[in-house]
Amino acid sequence: MGDVGSAFLGFTFATLAVIGSNLDLGRLSFYIVPMLLFHFIFDTTFTFSRRLLRGEKVYLPHRTHLYQLLNRLGYSHRVVSFFYYAVTVAQGFAAFVSIGLPAERRLLVFIPFLVFNIVYARWVIGRAKAMQLI
Repeated sequence: MGDVGSAFLGFTFATLAVIGSNLDLGRLSFYIVPMLLFHFIFDTTFTFSRRLLRGEKVYLPHRTHLYQLLNRLGYSHRVVSFFYYAVTVAQGFAAFVSIGLPAERRLLVFIPFLVFNIVYARWVIGRAKAMQLI
């Protein structure tokens, strides 16, 4: 898809979340869209921050997103894709559950996914360093 397609989709999803949150009195959509995309948002933010802190030129092409490293660690495209699909489905269920929660508790649904993503990122980075991929 590339950066242009990704940027377009990101902008579209963000716009839909803002429009939806304005239509929903409980600001439900403001929580739902980020929850559905959290794994991808985390990967992008983590990779960008990591590259920035390492002094890399973030505008140059690279192969250091977590999903790319997972593939380079030896996991097939199919396995990596199914893993990401499974996480997205889990996030979809969590978003559905958050619909029934009071507004002040909806943010708590993010915590398990945040912890999961931090553990996942540390594991992938640790394995990639051990195999000298980064």
